[in-house]
Amino acid sequence: MKPWSAKLPPLSGRALTGIGAGALVGSFYIGTGDIAIATKMGALFGMDMWWTFFVLGLAGWTLMDMSTRYYLRFGRTPLSIFKEVHPVFSIYLFVTVVVTTIIGAYSQWNTCAHVLGTLNPAIATEVGGTLAALTATGLLVLGVYRRVELFFVVALIVLIGLFAAAAAAADAPWSDAPAGLLPNVPESGRQEWLGLIQQNAGSLINAWLILIYPYTMIEKGWRSTRPLGQALILQRSRWDYGVGIAAAGIVALPVMAAAAAVARPFGIVPENGTELAALLEPLAGGSARLLFLAGFFIAAWTAGIGWMVCGAYAMLDLGNIKVRMESRSFRQAILVFVVASASLLFLRINPVYGIRIFTVLLAVVFPVVALVMVWRISRPDMGYFRWSLGSVRGAVVVGLDIFALAVSLFVGWGIMSRFF
Repeated sequence: MKPWSAKLPPLSGRALTGIGAGALVGSFYIGTGDIAIATKMGALFGMDMWWTFFVLGLAGWTLMDMSTRYYLRFGRTPLSIFKEVHPVFSIYLFVTVVVTTIIGAYSQWNTCAHVLGTLNPAIATEVGGTLAALTATGLLVLGVYRRVELFFVVALIVLIGLFAAAAAAADAPWSDAPAGLLPNVPESGRQEWLGLIQQNAGSLINAWLILIYPYTMIEKGWRSTRPLGQALILQRSRWDYGVGIAAAGIVALPVMAAAAAVARPFGIVPENGTELAALLEPLAGGSARLLFLAGFFIAAWTAGIGWMVCGAYAMLDLGNIKVRMESRSFRQAILVFVVASASLLFLRINPVYGIRIFTVLLAVVFPVVALVMVWRISRPDMGYFRWSLGSVRGAVVVGLDIFALAVSLFVGWGIMSRFF
């Protein structure tokens, strides 16, 4: 089959019902950091930066598309590429996976504890965070993949509803949203504007997001050896992770709108979701505060689960162990991560230090992962999925791959410049 020339039928209703892993992917995009970024954007620029979630999300979509194409072509996850490069790199990846997963999950449990402590000061950080971690563990250890996937779909819908209801109670400026989809540069505050774009890029695009989707394909049995079958699976997968990435922008909208309504008019810039919730209460009522805090808790909790799922998948893959959510090995990996991440709550480690270690590790590995992926999917042995400039679709794919690589290097440079 000639690359990118197949005329594929539209997805059937049955195929669309199989879409759901994108919600799991979306949990990575919608964590505490993403809510904080959307809050600052709304407080400083109103709805004007909404477009960044979709432009940067397109780069994230393309990076996931690379890993999906590689998996469909060879039946191997992208980590197999790096395992073959050099043993030292495999060891570095393994350490990075373990450390970033523990720190990533810990930061989400810490936020869950902070939300619970805001609602009831009697709940200590150690208690609230541990409860969040244990309930997350129960879902993963006792559940099966299909049910976990369905849970994330429902949680994503509830999350959007909670934030939208809180923003509506604050009389959010919804009419400004369409203009926010058009790329623009503010006349003032350009330094803060560029900083937020870098933060958003680093949040929406990271190494594990490139690698996670093929694991969900393994769980669902999405595999074919026929070119047409591979093309149909790729079509379905693109819709799936496209929904997950778009969800980040949809969730960001009511958060930005709430900040634009209650913070921007007074020149206040909340640092996180709990500070924004506190501003909602005197201006929109206690119910708006509770709705927003509930949404913030769900965002942190599901992001913590997402970190552990991706970490367990990657750790088992690097150890050449079968990757299945129902396997004993997967559940043991989850238990290791939950014990390690929850233990940091009792050590009272400042999350800022953990995030710095986490960021530096990813800053080193992420550009390398992106470069290797672009190199690998451009090779002639990619078959149907190899680069092709002979058609409009093929040229678009090549252009998006190069765009995603450029954004990846921009993210790595931005992170390194802040710390070094």
